[in-house]
Amino acid sequence: MVQYDALIIGGGPAGLSCALSLLKHGIRPRIIERRPNRANIQKATGVAQGVWYQLAEFGITEKLIGDAFPMRQFVFHDNDRLVAHLHVPPVNGSAPAHLVPQHRLELALEQALADQGVHVDYGCRFESLESKADKAFVTVRINEAETEVIEASWVIAADGGHSDVRTFLGMQFLGHDYPEQWSVAEIRTNLWPAEVQAQLFLQSNGVGLFLSQPSHGTVQGILNARHVSARLKERFPDAVIDYERDFKVSLRRVETSRSGRVWFIGDAAHVQSPVGGQGLNLAIWDGVTLGAALARNDLSVEHRLNKRAKAVLRFTDFDYWMLCTKSPVIRHARNLYWSLAQRFPVMAGWFFRLISGVW
Repeated sequence: MVQYDALIIGGGPAGLSCALSLLKHGIRPRIIERRPNRANIQKATGVAQGVWYQLAEFGITEKLIGDAFPMRQFVFHDNDRLVAHLHVPPVNGSAPAHLVPQHRLELALEQALADQGVHVDYGCRFESLESKADKAFVTVRINEAETEVIEASWVIAADGGHSDVRTFLGMQFLGHDYPEQWSVAEIRTNLWPAEVQAQLFLQSNGVGLFLSQPSHGTVQGILNARHVSARLKERFPDAVIDYERDFKVSLRRVETSRSGRVWFIGDAAHVQSPVGGQGLNLAIWDGVTLGAALARNDLSVEHRLNKRAKAVLRFTDFDYWMLCTKSPVIRHARNLYWSLAQRFPVMAGWFFRLISGVW
């Protein structure tokens, strides 16, 4: 039986960033991932300014930010009427977020680990866990015929919104599901306005289409309804669909991020609306913060993880209701705010500071 100070279950952004943080502080983790390999879908990802600061200590920021798109212009329509073409106010002198394809970010995180001799064990699935006073014993499925028992001082569950670890431990996932069926698609097009990073098209019936550009010629669309690809083709007649899928959106979190020797981070700990782009940023913040704290044996990090998750989920829930509302009164107030923010960008300062993660 091989012993580790930390076993990370899940090789997404939360798990990878936690591994880098642990390594930075002298702890060599093991990472297992149930997927057979990493997905190469681009996925438009807004990486917040505060997360770029965190990733800088691992050399990730200097590798990626030069090719990322700074969030500087945002266009908002309601019932196809232009409400605002906003020049996004800077936070601390720079863009509050930069757009980068998620697969590029994940590959950079994984490569930084590989450079230090830590690799993700793909195709390994969590099966069970037994905790003792100062150790945990985790059984993982290596293949159809073989299992392995791993001994670890700490187990870090970063295995997504349908976390096997959370289910095995019977942890409650508090919250609710939003009513809509959402869809996301990625297209290739030559018709995206080069100076704009994000566009939002809302309707009085509560349906909203959010568009962003992860890389030149590629656009991602998210719709709180089915068949987003049809909406994309309406707006971009030259669109070539690379992928499309439906998904459900929930607002849920674990009551606390720790259960004995097990910690929960990323989507295993909390899920929220994609409105506001906070899911990946909170996942990376979780990973880096937890890794540094465990290296110092600072268990008070549990409170910080819980507090941050609650604050971010409140913000994304507010954002969701503002964008999906059917109320004429709320729509009018919302549109008035953004039209004024176009003329006086300082009015949008609080919103983009929250987006930036610098708080």
